[in-house]
Amino acid sequence: MPNYALCVEYDGARFHGWQRQKTSKSVQGSIENAFKTILRTNPHTHLTVAGRTDTGVHSLGMICNFKTENPLPNLHKLIVSLNALTDEGVVIRRAMEVPPEFHARFSCTSREYIYQLYYSKYQSVLQENRSFWVKHRVDWDKIAEEIPNLLGERDFRSFTKARSSKGRRAVRRIQSLSIERDAFIPEIYRIRIRANGFMHNMVRITVGTLLDIGKGRWESRSIESILEEADRTRAGVTLPPYGLYFVQAHYQEYPEIQSLYDTLYP
Repeated sequence: MPNYALCVEYDGARFHGWQRQKTSKSVQGSIENAFKTILRTNPHTHLTVAGRTDTGVHSLGMICNFKTENPLPNLHKLIVSLNALTDEGVVIRRAMEVPPEFHARFSCTSREYIYQLYYSKYQSVLQENRSFWVKHRVDWDKIAEEIPNLLGERDFRSFTKARSSKGRRAVRRIQSLSIERDAFIPEIYRIRIRANGFMHNMVRITVGTLLDIGKGRWESRSIESILEEADRTRAGVTLPPYGLYFVQAHYQEYPEIQSLYDTLYP
């Protein structure tokens, strides 16, 4: 069966997460409902996704794939049709045919997120549901000093929901983590993180912990000590979902997937 990949952008504030739900609006449900109208000969098209985001989390380029009984000769027409039928807040940016064995989740070798912060004494109406407002002074140099301690393969049990890690392996490898400042809106800071996988709420807790350290709330606690204790109560707060953005899925064995991003992020 032909296999196709989509690159999807969505506003998480408008949906109850990616995964289809019975009574709430989801990104997956919105796209699959559109498929029912477009692909009448195959109304049960199911989307497989690189990463299921929670309610409120945004996406700049989520990768998902689906298979059909018949080839789709005009992908431009497919994108236009899908975007006309999906709910407001979700857009298909690109589409391409991929090898039959490609799987958006299991073929993915790493995932990349950013958490966006608005660092200002006063809030911004334009950043509502887009950035987390940080109104207290932060020592960004102190945060930068702690970042190397998060890199590499570590047990991140302290940085996920306690019930999510109970009885489960919590080892992940963070490949890169950096702080970026917006060139045009200097109040906006972005913490970019890439790993081979993430525990539930791991990014939001990690950034919350780094902020607590930067605010000087802990004198006797560090990233190293928090990791060693493997105790969720020792880490920082879980930041709200609206500052979190899924940026990109990486596929080592499928370099062609990069072309779905190339025109989006030149």
